Amino acid sequence: STSARPEGDGRIGVEGELTVVATTKPIAFELAIGDDGALTGTATVTQTDWGMKPYSALFGALKVADEVEVMAEGHLPPQSR
Repeated sequence: STSARPEGDGRIGVEGELTVVATTKPIAFELAIGDDGALTGTATVTQTDWGMKPYSALFGALKVADEVEVMAEGHLPPQSR
């Protein structure tokens, strides 16, 4: 489930739950609202919080940080603007 609240300055706060690999945790982030109703934003997800081992390859020489940034994009329906 998610909830949203207007921030009053072209942004909207979003709170909800994210399920990754059968683990559900709360998450919150902000979305920017464009003049055309486009929504964009990012959230930081710490992989180990969801029980995931950060990706590595080449015998550990190539590693991905535990914190990864997830981008969200969407569009408000015309009647919501």
